Amino acid sequence: MIWFSPALVLLTIAVLDSSRYADPDLYGHLRFGQQILLTGHAPRVDPYSYSITGLAWVSHEWLSDVIIAWLYSHGGAAGLKLLKLGCSAGLVVTLLFAMEETGASALAQFAILFVAAVRLSAQMQFRPQIFTYLLLSVTLLMLARDTFRGHAPLWTLPPIFALWANLHGGFVVGLGAMGLYALVSGARAISTHNGAARLVRLCAITAACALATLLNPYGTAIWFNVLHTVGNPAMLEAISEWQPLYRATITQYHVAHIPFFYDLSLFGIFIGLGVALAAAPSSADLALSAIAVVLIAAAIAQVRNVPLGMIAAIPPLAYHATLWFEAHQGGRARFAPPRRQSLAGQAAVTVVAFALAAETGLFSPRLVPSETYPAGALAFMRSRDLYGNILCKYSWNDYLIFHEAPKDRVFIDSRFEMVYPSRIINAFFKFSRAARDAGHTLADFPNDYVLIEPNTSSERVMAGASGWKLIYSDGNSMLYAPRGSRAAAIAGIPVRGSATIPVFP
Repeated sequence: MIWFSPALVLLTIAVLDSSRYADPDLYGHLRFGQQILLTGHAPRVDPYSYSITGLAWVSHEWLSDVIIAWLYSHGGAAGLKLLKLGCSAGLVVTLLFAMEETGASALAQFAILFVAAVRLSAQMQFRPQIFTYLLLSVTLLMLARDTFRGHAPLWTLPPIFALWANLHGGFVVGLGAMGLYALVSGARAISTHNGAARLVRLCAITAACALATLLNPYGTAIWFNVLHTVGNPAMLEAISEWQPLYRATITQYHVAHIPFFYDLSLFGIFIGLGVALAAAPSSADLALSAIAVVLIAAAIAQVRNVPLGMIAAIPPLAYHATLWFEAHQGGRARFAPPRRQSLAGQAAVTVVAFALAAETGLFSPRLVPSETYPAGALAFMRSRDLYGNILCKYSWNDYLIFHEAPKDRVFIDSRFEMVYPSRIINAFFKFSRAARDAGHTLADFPNDYVLIEPNTSSERVMAGASGWKLIYSDGNSMLYAPRGSRAAAIAGIPVRGSATIPVFP
């Protein structure tokens, strides 16, 4: 498709890159990266929380944080947008090259990737996961070439995995894909001819990739950290993107009021692959299909894995759909498009691509926050020189860390599944969900302030907490301090301010 119509490639990239906003985690990544740039080394101990001191911190995203912070410091929001655009373009191009290996027509490639881009766009945000999406697609490209050509520069994969292990914990998915590919492809080679040498070669490359991931500041600790996160029951229950796909779909329809058709492209890719495999079975890409099936199963189990399942499904879907067309419609030539899209057509598509990029904010110097943050409460505290330990809404913690750490520290933050023990996680969610013993979270920890959103379960807890006084409120936030504290004794308190919508950051 790249040679047939570069304009269609641009349009697909524009669609994939079309969703861009500052989600809560971005504030944390900026702050963590700034700290690494300042100190010159990856963190070992968490300096941002007061709920537990001296907590060991294995930052499996440290290099991503550095890249994000450096780009923001030198280019502001535009630097972050260029990073995401580059990853989106890289993802599209590598998947197109992977589909080229299958022999699929240009129009088939465009149709499959465009449908996938619609759904993947929501996950292409300013977070370290985008590096996993890109590097998984690069890995699949290498494996597709090895599958359909019988050879590929697989020696390039160990350096890629060394980089991947410092960017994001998703490298374990890549290693799983490599291991599965080695076993299935090697077993197939042995069953068809004397393929023991191929099995040994693929296993050796997979082992080299695994060893390469140890080239990080934490060594083997990064493995245990990532595996602990994946199996953390508190995370699986608390974070929506780690919940099963069916539950997330129902929630987004009934709670977030996101139309069901939003997921039609997702189910189209997954169901389409199943239909194509059944309609045109072939053992030629058995290993690639096995990877896709496993990652689709992971996506059904946890919605966070949806992009991985979609990316893995694209090459085998293109291959088996092409086999089906060839078998039922008289050969590939009947569906072959013109050798190149006309210049007029490409010009029109290019205009649409740039219009979409402009409309979705690519050329704007700002980022839109994904939710309302307590800017008014923070301004109130700064104007009165109030700092300390703040128990606050989960999605506000990184916002506070970015603006005022280490003067302000938080109870827990977005790294909770990577850093905090279960007792701290449970204490936090007992408070935020107004559990029967939620008051213990107030009494058992050195909380200087409580910062919550109005009309929530936490407000009910604070309404019954006689030892706390409301000192500030607006339409977005409510700030409490212990009775008898300096903050509670300031003249004129409580203060009712006007809600402020912050401009990133």
